[in-house]
Amino acid sequence: MDPTTALALQLTCPVGLGGLFGFVGIPSRRSARKDLSIKAEEVFRGVTALIDGFLLRAIEARTKDEFVTARDQVFAEYAQLVMSLMRLVSIVVPRQTIEILSVESFSELEAEFREHGLTSFGTAAKDQAIFTVWTLRRTSNLLSKIAGFGQLAKELEERDAALAADFSAYAAWTGFHLDCLTAAIRFKKTIQPEVLIQIEDGLRAAVNAYGVARQGVVLRSSPQTEPAIAHAAWDEEDQELLDSSMCGMEVETL
Repeated sequence: MDPTTALALQLTCPVGLGGLFGFVGIPSRRSARKDLSIKAEEVFRGVTALIDGFLLRAIEARTKDEFVTARDQVFAEYAQLVMSLMRLVSIVVPRQTIEILSVESFSELEAEFREHGLTSFGTAAKDQAIFTVWTLRRTSNLLSKIAGFGQLAKELEERDAALAADFSAYAAWTGFHLDCLTAAIRFKKTIQPEVLIQIEDGLRAAVNAYGVARQGVVLRSSPQTEPAIAHAAWDEEDQELLDSSMCGMEVETL
């Protein structure tokens, strides 16, 4: 990830992981619309139209270099627009409703890739996309737990802000590449093989976002907090996520 892009994300992300609930909870951006007011829905539609323009520009690339160039040109603005959508939804939609929308949204995405993924992208990209949705679902659950902790101790706020910056970058990077695939399905676009490889690599950032969210849970898990989060021990699914992480990708550490 380009260092200037990482810096832009740090400047625009909310302070603290607790403010990022819903960032990966409504990635398809379709489920949320039914719970928005008419005016908010108009804004929502306008922003998503801009995002679609960025995505089409990327997936219509004919070579790896063209895709990377297009991505570098649009990603920072894409990330800011997605962040704006998250803020809009968090303001006008109750948290409990967002949690319901998250479940619906992940189900929509998974069904879409199961139905169209093989014919649109082939086995490897389809499987990576479905695995990414599964990872984002687990990440969303962690963010929900983080939001449930409430106010963070003052001395931990700086560390939490740094985690939020990291998480925002990884989640937005994942979302961009996942949205490239859904846009290709919606607009019936064929993605060139070498571009598809870049998109598959980009999806692996979901594991890094999950890892940062786990750190956020651990940060809040002290003897003074409720023991409900004490099960944050490493398990087999976590190991699977680690094995599928972005090893081999040059991603800047924020």
